[in-house]
Amino acid sequence: MSQASPSGLLHSAPLISLLDKAQVDRTSPIGVTGPSGLSALLWLCRHGFEQVGYLKPGCTQEHPDALLVAHTCDVEALDRLLVHGPYVREGGVLIFQSPLPLDRADAGTDPIHRLLERRGYTVERCLRGGHRELTVARRRRRIWAQAA
Repeated sequence: MSQASPSGLLHSAPLISLLDKAQVDRTSPIGVTGPSGLSALLWLCRHGFEQVGYLKPGCTQEHPDALLVAHTCDVEALDRLLVHGPYVREGGVLIFQSPLPLDRADAGTDPIHRLLERRGYTVERCLRGGHRELTVARRRRRIWAQAA
C-alpha cells in the first residue's frame, strides 16, 4: 500500500498516474478544496482535466468523483473536513497530504488511517516523500440491509 516517491509527491507524471490508478480520468468530476485550491485547480485544467471545480470548506451540495485537498491535513483538520465537507460521492476518492505517521512500519497505528476507517473510507494507496504522505482513500458505499 505505501510507497516512496523519489520524484516528489505532486509532480505531473506521478500525480496523473495516481489519479489514473484511482480510476479518475480527465472527464471525471473533480473537486478541489483548501487554501492552495486555485493552484491545484489550474494545474488539473492545464493537464486536460475537464470537470474541475473549487469547493469551499463546508460545502455539502456537490459530491464529485474525486476530492483533492490542497493543503496538508493533520488529524484534526481531516476530521473537520470529513464531518463538515466538502464530500466525495460514495465510491469516490479523497486525495490529501498529511504529516508522516510516527510509526512508519504499521499503518494500523496511524491515527489518520484509523480516522478514515471510522468515517467510512478505505485507504487504497499511500505515497511518501519529504515529510508527508499522500493518501488516496475511497469512500465506502453504504449497504442497506433489506428487511426480511
